[in-house]
Amino acid sequence: MNAEASAIRLRRSLLYVPGDREAMIAKAAQRGADGLILNLEDAVAPGNKELARNAVAQALAALDFGRAEVIVRVNPLDTSTGYRDLLTIAPAKPDAILLPKVGSPEEVRFAAWTLARLEEMHGLPASGIRLMCMIESAAGVLAAGQIAGCHPRVAALLFGAADYSAEIGCAIMPDGDTLLLAQSQIVLASRAAGIDAIDTPHMRLDDLDGLAHSSQRAHHLGFDGKSAIHPGQIGAINSAFSPAPEQIAWAERVLAALPGGDEAQFGAAVLDGQLIEAPHVARARRTLRVALQAEIATR
Repeated sequence: MNAEASAIRLRRSLLYVPGDREAMIAKAAQRGADGLILNLEDAVAPGNKELARNAVAQALAALDFGRAEVIVRVNPLDTSTGYRDLLTIAPAKPDAILLPKVGSPEEVRFAAWTLARLEEMHGLPASGIRLMCMIESAAGVLAAGQIAGCHPRVAALLFGAADYSAEIGCAIMPDGDTLLLAQSQIVLASRAAGIDAIDTPHMRLDDLDGLAHSSQRAHHLGFDGKSAIHPGQIGAINSAFSPAPEQIAWAERVLAALPGGDEAQFGAAVLDGQLIEAPHVARARRTLRVALQAEIATR
């Protein structure tokens, strides 16, 4: 693999960690996930919200999470609980805040405005905290394009199939067909905005074959990664979203076909009987960037 693979942020696997489980938070960075979602919302009982908020803030201040991206999922900001989450967590400098149940760009702009004020108040780098948005409702799916591109802080859209399917009344089938429209909408919105798309978790912990299938399917649909609800799911997810050796070899050969390594002079070529054009070159470059970061992440 050569220097074509410049650094990118890997988000193959994002592991949910309950915010009120301090022992689990302490071990989370050792699980091999590219990102950790310290969860203050659905995974935390109403009576434990304050405990979880304070535990996560303390963990951000005290723990070394290594290469893992640290994301905090807050409660909805139209509640006092969610707003207190943001006021407490932002000064502790997470990499990103995950907004739940986003249905409109206005919600994201409000969160971005609040973060800007908090960064200024606490002497933090401007725009240092990114935003990610959970798309888990009919309104969110329909507005995904507006949400994805509404503010420069937005780094990713995450699909939440459980709430989405409950709202619209569809079943979640093993083949995933009932979710295809929503998943495709999220991928298209993310690509148009130049941000990442993360697929919904696989909820059956004892179904490793199903996990592998849904991860590969999500990868083929264009997702950059998939959420995980248990550390045992991370290996299969990382594998599905990492380039295989034959894909890396293909990408290197595509770039080797560039005249003098200069993409500006490249029109088209034939490689193994296949016509290679500019889109194939872009795909080859991304494959090598992901492969390099995946290799670094395993060291």
